[in-house]
Amino acid sequence: MVFYVIAGVVFLFSRGVRQHLTSTYKRWSQVRSATGRPGGQVARIILDANRLQSVPVQPVKGELTDHYDPRHKQLRLAKDNFVGNSVAATAVSAHECGHALQDADDYRPMEFRTALVPIAHAGARFGLPLAIFGSFYGSTAMVQVGILGYVGSILLTFLTLPVEFNASKRALVQLEQLDLISPDGKEGAEQVLRAAAMTYVAGVASSAWYLVYLVIVGGRSILRRPEPPLPPPL
Repeated sequence: MVFYVIAGVVFLFSRGVRQHLTSTYKRWSQVRSATGRPGGQVARIILDANRLQSVPVQPVKGELTDHYDPRHKQLRLAKDNFVGNSVAATAVSAHECGHALQDADDYRPMEFRTALVPIAHAGARFGLPLAIFGSFYGSTAMVQVGILGYVGSILLTFLTLPVEFNASKRALVQLEQLDLISPDGKEGAEQVLRAAAMTYVAGVASSAWYLVYLVIVGGRSILRRPEPPLPPPL
């Protein structure tokens, strides 16, 4: 009963956070920024002001698909944010520029997260099924490998928090220093960035709960040494 209660709380929390992000983003995407500049231009101004002229700003399909690619040194914005001149588009564009600034400054948490991405993705994809499969078939080794792989993916989730918070902090500083936002717009930008950050907090909560589930079901075996075989009968 305790398991289902906690799982339900985590699920409802994650769902509520996503709905809050959607409503906050939708609200401020309908409010025009004071400068009237589209998000793509805002990003270009911030990058150029920080001597990152070599980083291109490109539109991509989808909604809230904005991201900075540290491997190819490219900043990509969802089409609505690339061409939109709303407060939300300004906030999101500046946030992704924050990641580009982290990359240029050799921000260690971001470097560590980037290095862990391939390993973490493999752990997230195969770790949980492997651990559950091992628990059903009584394979201690499979449970151990699965849990360790999933722990790696959770570590990446935890590393995401300081990286995202720092990018938002850098974004607000740049918007103020370059006069790209009004005081009213700053309040809206903070709300959008805060709502987006909470989705990562929800992700950490979900990942941590799945790890607890693994420990309860079969993870204790990770600390258990395999029992030596019995000696043959005399």
